[in-house]
Amino acid sequence: MRKRQPPNTAKQRIALVANSSWYTYNFRIGLLRRLKDEGYEVYVLAPKDHYSTRLIAEGYRFIHLPIGIYNRNPFSELAIILQLIRIYRRYRFALIFHYTAKPNIYGTLAAAWCRIPSVAITTGLGLLRGHSKRFSRLALMALYRLAALFTNEMWFLNRDDQQLFLDKGVIGPGKAVLLPSEGVDIRWFRPQGGERPAAAPTRFLYAGRIVWSKGIREFYEAARYFRDRGAKVSFEMVGFIVPEHPDGVSYELVQEWKQQGILHYLGETEDIRPFLAEADCVVLPSFFGEGVPRILLEAASMARPIITTDYVGCRDVVEHGRNGLLCRPKDPQSLISAMEFFLSMSPEERYRMGLAGRKKVVREFDEQIVIGDYFKAINRYLPGKKRRRAVHSSKKAH
Repeated sequence: MRKRQPPNTAKQRIALVANSSWYTYNFRIGLLRRLKDEGYEVYVLAPKDHYSTRLIAEGYRFIHLPIGIYNRNPFSELAIILQLIRIYRRYRFALIFHYTAKPNIYGTLAAAWCRIPSVAITTGLGLLRGHSKRFSRLALMALYRLAALFTNEMWFLNRDDQQLFLDKGVIGPGKAVLLPSEGVDIRWFRPQGGERPAAAPTRFLYAGRIVWSKGIREFYEAARYFRDRGAKVSFEMVGFIVPEHPDGVSYELVQEWKQQGILHYLGETEDIRPFLAEADCVVLPSFFGEGVPRILLEAASMARPIITTDYVGCRDVVEHGRNGLLCRPKDPQSLISAMEFFLSMSPEERYRMGLAGRKKVVREFDEQIVIGDYFKAINRYLPGKKRRRAVHSSKKAH
């Protein structure tokens, strides 16, 4: 008589592959926790930084992946693909989610080689939006076209990016999925009570990486304009100075602005909420080619009015005149005009504008909606296991 075999209790393994542990922890922790709660063994592959240990402490398997964001050495890049193939062969993931350009391209090719289903998630197409040399853009588009042949699906955070890839023939409609941003935790980023004194200066806050393509020059020009006119306003910046970034602002220049009293740099933070709570208006004059900027979602979720550009990703968060204001990209005068309009608004009008932003985020960008879309993909590629009902449906191109 054949001996009865015990049931297979091994957990299915799902991997998230990205170019930053910090980004993965701060922007996808809700997804990671839900995956673990559903019984999956969750792996994160990313470069090691001070957030890698946080991922390990929460019970996720972390694998260091030495992806250099700005490295273009072909031998190093080939080594990453080979390393990914070795990792994928060893762990035999059931499904892999790739984020940002290099993981999307190299990871997709490695997953296809190992016959593992994968999803490529474009979190913004900055380099493909005209901020790099033409040859670099063409080469990157060609690589994305190659990856699109092998990925099971490619997700986009805004309709502009999705349409660009469809128009260029990079991917077909059957694989192109529109995701409503990466979502935001509306319970963590919630409105905080308390009114600022009426006599206090109006505080405009920029929060993000200190790079030119995020609109730092335009923000500086607006700050100088209002200072020269003696306006009762304050311009503040919070975020990482990244001089190694091809578009980065130097430490020296940021210090010079601070000494001039034009821009008040407040450093980095692990919790942006106190800064958002104290701001009257959050400003992001970006022309980078965002997915959907997380800072705009966080600000709106906390009922802060927004001024941002009528540009890819940014405009997805703002209904002009309702929950914020739009200005033209790369146009300091247009930004100044939007700020002057905001300064002319009464406290009640500003309050209603912020409240409209909160309602929009709850309705469209709650991270539970996004997590629901992830589990729909899991159901498509890992059938046979009962899972909780997803809360929202993905939108495929049509």
